[in-house]
Amino acid sequence: MFVMTLRSLLASTGLLLGAISPMAQADTLRLGIGEWATGQASTYVLKAVLEDAGHEVEIRSVSLAAIWQGLSVGELDAFTGAWLPVTQASYRASVGDKVEDLGPNLSDARVGLAVPSYVEASSIADLAEAGDAFDRRIHGIDPGAGIMALTEQAMAAYGLDDWRLVAGSDAAMSKTLEAATERQDPIVVTAWAPHPVFSGQSLRYLEDPQGLYSQEESIHTITRLGLAEEMPEAAAILDRFAWSADDVQELMEANQANGEYEANARAWVEAHPELVAEWLGERLEESPSEED
Repeated sequence: MFVMTLRSLLASTGLLLGAISPMAQADTLRLGIGEWATGQASTYVLKAVLEDAGHEVEIRSVSLAAIWQGLSVGELDAFTGAWLPVTQASYRASVGDKVEDLGPNLSDARVGLAVPSYVEASSIADLAEAGDAFDRRIHGIDPGAGIMALTEQAMAAYGLDDWRLVAGSDAAMSKTLEAATERQDPIVVTAWAPHPVFSGQSLRYLEDPQGLYSQEESIHTITRLGLAEEMPEAAAILDRFAWSADDVQELMEANQANGEYEANARAWVEAHPELVAEWLGERLEESPSEED
C-alpha cells in the first residue's frame, strides 16, 4: 500500500529527474524544498551561500514523499526541512539507511494544534464538545506534510471523527488564520514554531494530553549517500549549516510579506556575514586594534 501510494505521489508531483542529463546532475546541487516557512527560508539561504562558494544550485519543489524518495535513490542531493524525531518519522523510516542524516540545523522547534488567544479551549480534548464553534474544521497545510498525518491521528484519538481537516498551502492557512482573528472567530490550525504567525498574532498551542505531537522537534539536514565523497566542499557547507529561531524569524516574516524568497535570502546572507562565514568554514579577519 505504501509503495503504491509513494509511486503515485512521485508520478503526480512531476519529479521528472530523468529528464536532466547525467552531466547536469553531477555538476548541479539539487535541493528539495518543503513549501512551508522554515523550508523556504533555509533552502533559499543555502542556495545563495552555495552559489557564492561556486556551486550551481537547483531547487526542486515536489511533495515531501518525493523528496525523501529522491534522496534515497540519489535523484536529489539535500533537504534542509526534515522535522524529526516525530513529524516526519514515517518518511525517515521508509528510506532506512539509504540517506545521510547530518543532524539538526535548527533545534527547539515544536509542532501541534494552535488557537488564537481569545479562544476558550485549552486542550485538544476540549474540541469534541466545541465543534459548532469551530465549524468542525482544523485548517492545515499540504496533504503530504508530516503534521497533517499527525493531525489525522490526533483527530481519531480525541474523538473528532466528524471534523474535517482542511488541506491547503502554508500561505493559505496563514491567510485564513489572519482573516479569522480579525473577526475574532474561533479557529484551529496546524502550527509549528518557528513560524511567522507566532510573531504576527497572539496564538497558543492546545494542550496535547496524549502526547501525539512533539514539543521538542529539531529540523535536520538530510543528504543522499555519497554526496560527501563526490562534492566534499558543498557537503561540508551543508554539514556546518545551523541557525536559531531568532536567526530565521525576520527572514520568514519578510517572505510572508512579499514572497520574494530568493531576494530576501540574498539580503539575509549579506546581513549575516559572521554566521555565513562559519558555514563556509572561514573565520572573518578581526579589525586591528588601536594598539596594533
